[in-house]
Amino acid sequence: MASFKAGDKVRVITRETTADDEKNDLYYSYFGGLTGSVDTIYEDGSVCVDIDLESLSEAARERHLALQEAEKKRWLEGLSGEARGRLTAEQKQLKLSYKILTSVKELEHNKGDKPTGGKRAAKSEESSETNGSAGSKKEPAKNSEPRAAPNSIDDNKDQTAASEESSGSGRPSAQDLEKAEEDYLKSIQSKQQ
Repeated sequence: MASFKAGDKVRVITRETTADDEKNDLYYSYFGGLTGSVDTIYEDGSVCVDIDLESLSEAARERHLALQEAEKKRWLEGLSGEARGRLTAEQKQLKLSYKILTSVKELEHNKGDKPTGGKRAAKSEESSETNGSAGSKKEPAKNSEPRAAPNSIDDNKDQTAASEESSGSGRPSAQDLEKAEEDYLKSIQSKQQ
């Protein structure tokens, strides 16, 4: 196993996902071929990698850049006019990093200086054109790239409360938590008397 330190240039190996990957959530099929630099190494063998945006697939990169622009706009609109006016052009730039958590076993030292995303994306397009016929449909991959979630908590508050109450996941609902808190406060008051 290769040893890594923070700042090392790495590449995520490309392989098929296994049932074990679904349990530990440290490898997904779209991780394969991504390049970046080691950010943090944890004692359990997991590694946080700051991904080079150029190594992302075109769709993932476009989605990331769109989210970055939306966040920048939201941040600037939240500032007062005076504060916005004092910022330099450089300070107004907002760069969101794209980080993944994977296992140290999934990494290899990146020998090349350039990310492999453009070549990887071109190869996958070529293979889909040559292997697939016009009328054939492929099933979506189980481990497809992540989708961006809405960034508004208020819009989803009612949906979240309803799903918590209806889910049998053993998670207490908001009502259960309120009742438990009320019971706890009553027990403290009765002890003080």
